[in-house]
Amino acid sequence: MPDDPVAPARGVFPEYRTLPGLFADEVHGLGDGALDRRRPEKGWGGWSIREQVSHVAWIPFLIFRVYWGGILFGEPAAPGAIAERTGGADRMLDPARYGRMEDILAALEEGFGMGWDILGRETLGSMREKTLARRIDPDRTWATGERVIDYFESLVLPAHEAGLRRDPDDPHLFHQTLESAMRHVTWEAFVHLKTIQLHKTAEGLPTGPPVPEEGYIPLLNWD
Repeated sequence: MPDDPVAPARGVFPEYRTLPGLFADEVHGLGDGALDRRRPEKGWGGWSIREQVSHVAWIPFLIFRVYWGGILFGEPAAPGAIAERTGGADRMLDPARYGRMEDILAALEEGFGMGWDILGRETLGSMREKTLARRIDPDRTWATGERVIDYFESLVLPAHEAGLRRDPDDPHLFHQTLESAMRHVTWEAFVHLKTIQLHKTAEGLPTGPPVPEEGYIPLLNWD
């Protein structure tokens, strides 16, 4: 990875152009049985392949439009934007609007395309200069009952050696650079791409190229 502050941001994160195609390749030709089978006995199997892709398609919208909207686009996302996109689903797109895989893949392409457009306006230096302060309510949980702060402290914070830090005066306030946020999106995508490959292996199906063992992947338990 370049460390020149004037390096174009697209050269730092070329994955924003390639990741949508990797997901499309992995799900190509899969029937509903393979797409919708969950494996709750596995730590990685609580969500089906379709849900994994839907989650990854949701992430860029959350990060860039909702969290970073005021900084990147000059205005925050409209109130209720998340609920409109998810329809109340847990960290994924509204299954009523995005039930077909082709619609989910189109949304994923849109989200990573948004990231690619943002990168086209940035350099490595400018990404490191842009910082977002985000406070995580220690009582906030996901639908599964998991605390968001536990996920952040056990996985996200340890993985980012630079660009993400805890505020010294508030243990629940974190400061993140745009570079770190961009990396977070790609690392999340790698985790769920690997999960899809594990689902396919369990189905006895061939998978695509191995996922890079970086970011969050080495910190997770792949039982």
